Amino acid sequence: MTLMNDVPVAQLMSRRVTCVAPEESVVVALNTLRSHKLSCLLVQTPAGLEGILTERDLVVHVDDLVSEERLHVNNLGVVRQLMSSPPITVQEDDCLQTVLDVSMRCGIRHLPVVNKLGELVGVVTQTDLMRAYSHILERQLTLANDNERLMALSLIDPLMSIGNRRAMEGDLKHVQAKAQRTQSPYGLVLLDVDWFKRYNDHYGHQLGDEALRAVAKAISDSLRQGDRLYRYGGEELILVLPDTNQAGAFQAAERAREAVSQLQLEHVDSPLGHLTVSAGLASGDGDWPALVAGADAALYAAKEKGRNQTRAA
Repeated sequence: MTLMNDVPVAQLMSRRVTCVAPEESVVVALNTLRSHKLSCLLVQTPAGLEGILTERDLVVHVDDLVSEERLHVNNLGVVRQLMSSPPITVQEDDCLQTVLDVSMRCGIRHLPVVNKLGELVGVVTQTDLMRAYSHILERQLTLANDNERLMALSLIDPLMSIGNRRAMEGDLKHVQAKAQRTQSPYGLVLLDVDWFKRYNDHYGHQLGDEALRAVAKAISDSLRQGDRLYRYGGEELILVLPDTNQAGAFQAAERAREAVSQLQLEHVDSPLGHLTVSAGLASGDGDWPALVAGADAALYAAKEKGRNQTRAA
């Protein structure tokens, strides 16, 4: 509730206050409330604030007179007889939370506001407080939603629209924990776009970015439900395959490799004539950094053997 403590009541109160003397007749007070369309009057003398008179005080008083069959303009009395005294006041630098607590605890709908010298500077109503409270709750909900969106965006690679390395590391911890708990393997596949530097040098970075997006989409479309694709760095991608042994990881790597090959994206500086990927895989139920290292070694072997192929650790 930080925002509740950041809002001083001075920002919420009305500085338009109407005062009456304690010896003023209730008839005059009633007419003043009506003519000014107010819900309360502050009762003040030269010595200072003495009390507060609200619409509710007047209604209760009139009801009592009606029940006693004594209702007459001459029987309404004076303000001092009806006002609440001494008034419960709040300081103009009190925060919303403090003032709302006072209002709810004391059951008071109108609170005079005074400065450090005790001088009357305004009045705040329970309606003012609840309206401000509601607005702050809306702001907090909006901030929470914005934070969720920002958190989600922080886990997405902006170029390829797939998970980034931060997202990968977070998910791998859960996949590893489940594998160790159930004693079932999971698979990792590292993929690298073959001769991509040559592609960028020849076609330019804009077409290079478009090629990476196309590669990411083709691989994503080849995945089974539950498998996840992340950008590992540069033109390297990584597949995280829960509940997958080495044979299953090999099949997933081959589907991804063939999906990219079938795009037939021209690459004149590749011996193969079109854009391809190499893949290295590892599977097990151990720590994920060790599996990544194994997949990386297998990927290096795939490159050494001519690229556009899959190798297992």
